[in-house]
Amino acid sequence: MKVLLVDAFPPDSPDRGLVDTAVATLRAGTHDVEHVTLPGGPFATFMSADERRAYHGDEPLISPETEAAAAAVQRADALLFCYPTTTFTVPAVLKSWMERVLVPGVAFVFDDKERVRPGMTNIRRIGMITATDHDARTTRQARDAGRRTILWNLRLSCHRFCRRTFVSVAADSGDDEPVRRALQRW
Repeated sequence: MKVLLVDAFPPDSPDRGLVDTAVATLRAGTHDVEHVTLPGGPFATFMSADERRAYHGDEPLISPETEAAAAAVQRADALLFCYPTTTFTVPAVLKSWMERVLVPGVAFVFDDKERVRPGMTNIRRIGMITATDHDARTTRQARDAGRRTILWNLRLSCHRFCRRTFVSVAADSGDDEPVRRALQRW
């Protein structure tokens, strides 16, 4: 399986080991892993005015980095998002990547009656690995926007039988065993 791993952990994060464990576990399972690191890259800024104007046009991917990222999504069989939870949601750099890459024609398409239809039908598995400072109860009470965004909303643009994986680890714990266990089943 071809896995696109989208890494939004800062380079100095003590939880970077989760990403290394994920890559090693997937490769040990004979998966082909394409690892994209977001912090410090071209997705550190949000959508430009030109990209915003092009979003609803015929060519929403106007920069080389968004075209390359969209091509990687289209080559993949699975998406795995790794990030630190920031205020119960995804960090800004990951949100920027999603807004600029998962555009009409990539993440979703319109049918002849202008209804939204899945555009990533090649994606048969979607997952997220996050490090959080909050316990499960507090995260649920805050409505866990990161989990809802990726595992519920984004999954609607994937294959009809797309499977989901969610791993949440306590920040700074160094416990990567839940990541290893979850990804061995991929």
